[in-house]
Amino acid sequence: MSNEQQSRSNNKLILAIVLSVLTYWLFAQSFINISTQVQQTYQTTPGIVNLSVSLASFATGIFMVGAGDVSDKIGKLKMTYIGIIFGILGSLFIIVSGVTALLLVGRMLQGLSAAILLPSTVGVINEQFKGKEMRRAFSYLMIGSVGGIGLASMIGGFIATYINWQANFVVSIIISIIAFWLLWGTEDIEKEKIDKRPFDYIGMFLFAVLIGSITLFATQGFEQGWFSLFSIICLVIFVISTVSFVIYERQKQAPFIDFSLFRNRGFVGSSMINIVLNAGIGTTTVFNMYAQTEIGLNAFQAGLVTVPYVIMAILMIRIGEKLSLRYGGKPLLLVGPFFPAIGIIFISLTALPQDWYIASVVFGFVICAIGNGLCATPGITVAILTIPDEKVGLASGIYKMCATLGGAFGIALCTTIFAAVQTTYSASVAATAAFLTTMLIMIIGVILTQIIIPKNIKA
Repeated sequence: MSNEQQSRSNNKLILAIVLSVLTYWLFAQSFINISTQVQQTYQTTPGIVNLSVSLASFATGIFMVGAGDVSDKIGKLKMTYIGIIFGILGSLFIIVSGVTALLLVGRMLQGLSAAILLPSTVGVINEQFKGKEMRRAFSYLMIGSVGGIGLASMIGGFIATYINWQANFVVSIIISIIAFWLLWGTEDIEKEKIDKRPFDYIGMFLFAVLIGSITLFATQGFEQGWFSLFSIICLVIFVISTVSFVIYERQKQAPFIDFSLFRNRGFVGSSMINIVLNAGIGTTTVFNMYAQTEIGLNAFQAGLVTVPYVIMAILMIRIGEKLSLRYGGKPLLLVGPFFPAIGIIFISLTALPQDWYIASVVFGFVICAIGNGLCATPGITVAILTIPDEKVGLASGIYKMCATLGGAFGIALCTTIFAAVQTTYSASVAATAAFLTTMLIMIIGVILTQIIIPKNIKA
């Protein structure tokens, strides 16, 4: 194969991978912005709609690591095909009828699709590309992820407003089919080391219970009450299942999660930074709530405010790729969270006049994007390049799971503070308190990076 043909083949594969992850980050995540229209279509209760909003993330958090582990056993490329098919089925279930049960099943399938696609696509890149080409592929993957989630609110609101909400998932199906077609014919690369161990179904079940209980607590605790019977039961189940999981897994010769991964300081440190940066989603959530209830922006207008963030983040991902080649991953992970910390200061200036505040928020989000973009490629390369090939799928699942749970944690924390402070102070003060809490989380992230990740890590 000539260099030109190889380059064309590589570009085709990268495009297929980016399109496949967009079905989750751009379309499945747009559900947050179209829940009102969905409720009208299904004529159901707000509680059911809220459950459907969080159900995809809930399913992703539960099955992410399991899917990564399975991909190590049967192959990353096969799992990518399966993930795309589940995404298509999930979208079909959501739009084919007005039956609430199918809505919930569809959201569960979308979450399962994401749980399969997010680690398996990382594994495909790790297998199919080497050196600079691998970093380039990871950069485009992160561009798809960052761009998708950044534009999900705006595009979902735009399509729902000017066409209908179901059109979001029709487009998602079309993109999934294109991704499948582009991926078809890619040669699966067999690794010398393939994990042949029997699958740990009991470990997977215990892990699903512990992740499910803490995810339910993080995403539903605010609505149910943090000290309600529901929340207390979730926490009790989480503690019991976590203790049971650790005891059981330590006795297994072939455990569901290989705890040796957590001896790798590069992997642990980059995963923690992934949690911290994704917790920043809470800032975006509270801003949207504050902008629509206090400033008077509609959902589409509030989404427009974050567009400069997306543009800057995409630009900075490629710059971060180049800088990581020159300086290594750790310096970028150390500096990265400083930018969101500074940007959130501008977003927290709610006392400014309305026009000035909107301008300040736009500028603040752009500053946040610099840090998130700088950390995107170095974060995943530091996490993956120091892991043995036969464990890349499992490590990818944990790394991506950190993003999902970090976002859920950030949303739960910020919305709780926003609501709690409003009982005593104005919405403006409450929003500022929520924003500054996120800023503190970013600073903690910088400290953790310095302590945990080794100085001379090669990634």
